[in-house]
Amino acid sequence: MMCYDLYSFDIFDTIITRKVAKPNGIFALMQNIIRSDLKYSDLPNDVKTNFFKYRINAEYRQRRIHIQWKDNKDITFDQIYQDIKENYFLSDSQIDALKELELNLEYENIIPINENVQKINNLISNGKRVVLISDMYLPEEFIRKLLSKTQLLPDIKIYLSSVVGYKKDTGDIFKYVKSQENVEYENWYHLGDNEYSDYKQALYLGINSELYHYTQLKCYEEKLLNSNVESPVIQLTIGCAKNLRLANYKISDKFDLGVSLAAPIFYPYVEWLLEQAQKREIKYLYFLARDGYILQKIADIIIKDRNLNIKTEYVYGSKKAWRLPSLSLENKMLKKQFVEVLMWEYKKLDKMLGLNPKELQSLLPKEFCKYRSTMSDKKLKKFKEFLLKDDSWLKLVIEKNKDRKVPAINYLKQLVQMANGEKFAFVDVDGTRFTMNCMSSLMREVYDGDLITFYLTSTPNVFEAINIEYYHFYALKRSLVGHVMELLARAPHGQTLGYEYKDNKYVPILENLPSKIFENWQFDKYIEGIEAFTKCMCEYEKQFQNISFENQQIMERYIHFMARDVDRDTANLLGTIVHSLYGSEQKEFAPKVGFAEALKYIITKKIATENILYSKVRSNIVIQKMIDYRLAHPDIRKEMINLFIHKRRRQAYLTILGITIDFGNILFKKKNVSNN
Repeated sequence: MMCYDLYSFDIFDTIITRKVAKPNGIFALMQNIIRSDLKYSDLPNDVKTNFFKYRINAEYRQRRIHIQWKDNKDITFDQIYQDIKENYFLSDSQIDALKELELNLEYENIIPINENVQKINNLISNGKRVVLISDMYLPEEFIRKLLSKTQLLPDIKIYLSSVVGYKKDTGDIFKYVKSQENVEYENWYHLGDNEYSDYKQALYLGINSELYHYTQLKCYEEKLLNSNVESPVIQLTIGCAKNLRLANYKISDKFDLGVSLAAPIFYPYVEWLLEQAQKREIKYLYFLARDGYILQKIADIIIKDRNLNIKTEYVYGSKKAWRLPSLSLENKMLKKQFVEVLMWEYKKLDKMLGLNPKELQSLLPKEFCKYRSTMSDKKLKKFKEFLLKDDSWLKLVIEKNKDRKVPAINYLKQLVQMANGEKFAFVDVDGTRFTMNCMSSLMREVYDGDLITFYLTSTPNVFEAINIEYYHFYALKRSLVGHVMELLARAPHGQTLGYEYKDNKYVPILENLPSKIFENWQFDKYIEGIEAFTKCMCEYEKQFQNISFENQQIMERYIHFMARDVDRDTANLLGTIVHSLYGSEQKEFAPKVGFAEALKYIITKKIATENILYSKVRSNIVIQKMIDYRLAHPDIRKEMINLFIHKRRRQAYLTILGITIDFGNILFKKKNVSNN
C-alpha cells in the first residue's frame, strides 16, 4: 500500500460483521424471541407475528421521508423506533424493550474481520492517521462498544452518517471528512465493501478507494435465504458458512464446499441422530463405511462439546462384503429382494452375482442367455419369475461365497461384543435397505435382537425390513438423488471387499485406491471445512438455545439444487470426485463432454458419465445444447436406425451434419455477441 496522509475504513462488513447471513437476520432473531419470551407478552399479536417486516418497513419509510423532505440526511435509531411506536400504537416501555433487545442482539452477534482489524492496527502502530466512516443509524457510543469486541486499537475517530447527517452513497460524508481532516482527496485512501458507496463514490471524488471483497453468498444460499428470510436457523446456518469462508478465504474451494454445502446438509441429521440415540438410550453408534466417515467426525465433535454418554465406531462394510455372503436357501424374503435388485441392472447380472459369463449362462434357459441385450417388459417379467423359482444360480453363488461368510459374521460379532450388552445402532446416509437387510441376515448368527439403523434419507425404492428397525430423517422424492448425496459423504479409502483374521481380530480387506486421488482433490481441506462448520454451529447452539437446528428446509433446498439446479462451480467440484456407482473407482463422477462424445450421445444415448446433468453443466454451451437436443428428441436413434436399415445412409449423414452445423452456428452466434 502506498503512503497516504489519511486512511479511512468502512465499519460493517469491512471491520466487523454479523453471525447471521444478512443484517436483517438480527430482526429474524428478534422476532423469534418476541414470539416466545414472556418478557414481550404485552406486545400486540400483530407485532409479535410481523415484527421482522414492521422493523424493515419502518427503516425504509424513514429513509424515504428523509430523502424527499429532509435534504437526504440520514436517519437515527430512535427515529426508526418512533415510527414503529406511532404506527403500531406501542408504549414507551414496549419500545424501550424492543430497542434494548435489538442492541443486545447486535452486540452478541458481532464478530471481527481480523485481516482488516490487523491492517488498521498496523497503520496506527506506524503513526498513520486512521478514521472510520459508516452509513449507519446506530449510536456512536454503541458502535464503539461493538468495536471493543475486536482487537482494534482504541480512540479511533468515527464519522457516522446518523451523527453528521451526511452519507457515503451521496458522497457528502467524504466531503465533510475532507474539511474536518484537512486532507486532499489524492492523499487519502479508503477501504469498504460497498461497490457504490465505498468505491465508486470515493473514486469519483479522487480518493484512492479500494473495494473490500466481502464474501458473497452461494447461489443456493441466496435462493434458500430469499424464500426463508425470517427463519433464524437459516440466517444463522448460512451466516456460519459465510463467515467461515470469509475467515478462511485463502484455504481452498474444497474447504468452501465442505462449509457451505455438505456440512449444512449433514449437521441437522447428526443433531437429530444424537437426540434420537439419547431418547432410545443407545450408547453405541456404528457409522457404516463409507458414507458414515464424515458423519462420525461431525458426531464426535458434538458429543465431545456436549459431553454426551455416546460412543462411536467406524464399521467397514459394503455391498461387496455383505450381499453375496448373506444369501441362503432358507431366507426366501432376502432372495426375493435380491432378485429385485438384479433386475435393476440385469445387463450386469454376472458381475452382480460374482460369476463369469460362462458359469451364469450354463444355469440360464437359452432365451435368457443374452441378458446383456435390452429385454422387453414382458421378457423381463418372465426372467424375474425364473430367477425367483429356480435355485440353481443361488446355490452356486452360496457355494462360491461360503469362505467369505464366516469372516463377515465374525467381524460383526466383534461389534456386538464391543457394545458389551449396551444398546447399539447403525448409521448410514441413503439406501434401499437391501444391503442392511443382508447385514442383518449375517448378524442373526451372533445376535438375536432386532437391529436399529438410522438413515439420513430414504429413497423412493425402499425394501421391507428384515429384523431391522429403520428410522429416517428425510425422504427423497426422486430416485437416484441419493447417488448425488453420496458424493458429499466420501471417505479416503476404497470399498470393503471382505474380511481377514489378523493380529487376533477380524479386519477389513479394502480396495486399493491410490492416495493421490484424495490428495489431488484436497479431501483433507473438504473435511476441515465440515469440521469448522460443526464447531461453529456448536457455539451457536449454546448461544441460541431456543432455536432448533434440526432443520429440513435446508436439506430440501440444497438437495433440490444438487439434483436439478446445480451451477457450474459446484458441478466442477462434485463432478471431479473420483467415484463410480458400478464401475471403476478411479474415474471422475461426471467428466466434461467433448464434441465427438456429444455427437455419439445424440445417436446412441451412450455417454461415459454417472450423471448427465453434471457433465452437461461442466461442458461448453455447444455441448449443452447438443445434450439438450438429445433429451428433447428421444426417438432420434430410431429415426437414424431406420434410415440406415432402409439404405438411406446419405440422408442419415446429412441429418448428423445438419445437427453439427446447427450447434456450430450456436457457438458462432455466441462468439459474435460476446465480441460485440
